[in-house]
Amino acid sequence: MSDLALRGGQKAVTINYSEVGARAVVSEAEIEAAVELMRKGQISSSPLVQDFEAKFAEYIGTKYALASTSGTCAINEALFAVGVGPGDEVLVPSYTFWASAAPIIAAHGVPVFCDVDPDTYCIDPVDIKRRLTPRTKAIMVVHVWGNPANMDAILEIARENGIAVIEDASHAHGSEWNGKKIGSLGDVACFSLQGSKVMAAGEGGVLTTNNREYYERAIALGHYERLSGLPKDSKYRKYSLTGLGFKHRTHPIGIAIASKQLDELEERNYIRDTNGKYLEEGLKDIDCIKIQKVLPKGKRIYSYHYTIYDETKLQGVSLITFLSALKAEGVICGKCGYGRLHEAPLFTEGVPYGKGCPGKCSHVEAPMVDKVPSLPVTEYLRDNTFMLAPRFEEPCEDLIDQYIEAYHKVVANIDELKEYENENKDAKVSTTETGRSINLI
Repeated sequence: MSDLALRGGQKAVTINYSEVGARAVVSEAEIEAAVELMRKGQISSSPLVQDFEAKFAEYIGTKYALASTSGTCAINEALFAVGVGPGDEVLVPSYTFWASAAPIIAAHGVPVFCDVDPDTYCIDPVDIKRRLTPRTKAIMVVHVWGNPANMDAILEIARENGIAVIEDASHAHGSEWNGKKIGSLGDVACFSLQGSKVMAAGEGGVLTTNNREYYERAIALGHYERLSGLPKDSKYRKYSLTGLGFKHRTHPIGIAIASKQLDELEERNYIRDTNGKYLEEGLKDIDCIKIQKVLPKGKRIYSYHYTIYDETKLQGVSLITFLSALKAEGVICGKCGYGRLHEAPLFTEGVPYGKGCPGKCSHVEAPMVDKVPSLPVTEYLRDNTFMLAPRFEEPCEDLIDQYIEAYHKVVANIDELKEYENENKDAKVSTTETGRSINLI
């Protein structure tokens, strides 16, 4: 009988993740906090939101925090805050979710896609330097999968060139660089509170900054109801009747949930990180897996667990075959949807903003640096990174041991893998559309 479950053998993973390694999406305490707001009738606005903002700012280490309807809205606010407008270029990785880049277009700016570091998967400071122009207004830094980018190098480049640094910290609630929380190092930062994040409101986002001007501009863009409460010397109070045409007010019931999760964030991150490191330690002898590198000054959180598969280290067996074998063993795994933005029609064909293409709006002619830029590392990661495991939310060494066993079992049975691949040459990813962050298989 075959050893691999893919070919009729017994599964390596028999413990149910949802019963042992997962966590309830909303805890009883979080439900009670949400219900309490409903009892008070605070279903549209609540003092709880400002309390949460103060608590989050203190946690991150910034003067200001502003909650909004989503992380995407927080990025819109950040771009407006630092003054991105028609024809301004923003350097951004393609190895990220679309919301890191698409709001640049909405601001009539020009996304200039940069390559990423092959070890950290974060924006590469060397490539940043290559793509700077007199029109560069900001750098969008994505701490992808919770792993801090090289902030020392990025901040040095930004300061030398007088450009802003926006941190997309959507995966990095609690990550650190040189002892400081991610979200406190750049000029402005954005966090997502979407339901899959380590701190969730269902939907929601938070902007953080130490800059009063940026904070007030962010309020002006999407929080008209708070403009009259700004200090009397604020130049944005005069817009309190109308705002600037957007409404980003967050839902207090979601913030009630997020606030409770913030109280437990350090404790929960410790469990996630302990589990993530335990899994990586158990797989370090497998040559075809290359774990995402954390730089010496960085402290990552295991918000998501992606890594590189090197098929040359497993006799050319494809990633699809590798993942199919792991899935059969009971491993929750999947392909990565990141690394495709620089080829997406939104950025290559033009959009219905202004006159309708990146860098060409009703006010400015500023063609993109590259129509489809050459991003060799990004494209390698697009094709070869994969979800190693789900986020292990509870202490579950027995389950992780079974994952470790499953990986070793698959790579040990190379002949069976190759036989399966020859018999299934047309195997494809079985779920979700290409380009999502996770394509489960």
